[in-house]
Amino acid sequence: MELSQKLKELRQARGFSQTKLAEISGVSQSFIAYLEAGTKQPTVRILRKLATALNVPASALLEDNDSN
Repeated sequence: MELSQKLKELRQARGFSQTKLAEISGVSQSFIAYLEAGTKQPTVRILRKLATALNVPASALLEDNDSN
């Protein structure tokens, strides 16, 4: 699963809108939308902010959980 899909899945699983995640993480809502669309990639700093807000390790946003 790509970062864009993983971020959206984790956000929705916690019942957060993009706006709520933006408020909690300090990352702009527009940048979160770009990340979920797959048009931008986060810096390590942004990745950590999002992971903290979602209460997961940063690696959880990067792990590929697809079974091949």
